[in-house]
Amino acid sequence: MYDFIDRPLVRQDRNVQLFVWSMRQWASAALDGRCVCRLVSCAFRSAELKDAVEPLHQAMHALCHHGHTSMRFGAVQRSAITEHEAILLSALIAAGNGQHRTLDTICTALVTSEAAPVLSASLQALSGAFADAELGFATVNG
Repeated sequence: MYDFIDRPLVRQDRNVQLFVWSMRQWASAALDGRCVCRLVSCAFRSAELKDAVEPLHQAMHALCHHGHTSMRFGAVQRSAITEHEAILLSALIAAGNGQHRTLDTICTALVTSEAAPVLSASLQALSGAFADAELGFATVNG
């Protein structure tokens, strides 16, 4: 997590930039009452991440509706990574590295015990989709 918190987004790899952008777009649309499906879908398809759309929606839904605390995502144009974005990036790295215990610990800290398996599975699916598009998180070092 500390590899990412308050770090400039522009200095991150494409996978990090795309994931953070998608979370920010999703959160912004939810606050504004807009549908983010098309925007995220188009961006993910152009990056050959078509299998990442549904897991992103599931993860964000779990965070929004079953979170222990309100998640703080940056505005779309924010230049630095927020604490909650950094935590989710760490969870994706854990998923990419097969560190299931770490991933489950992070998910349990973020959402209710009923939603934690859904969040974990969604983040694993996201990590897999990024890996399939050669944008994996297993090698990200921050």
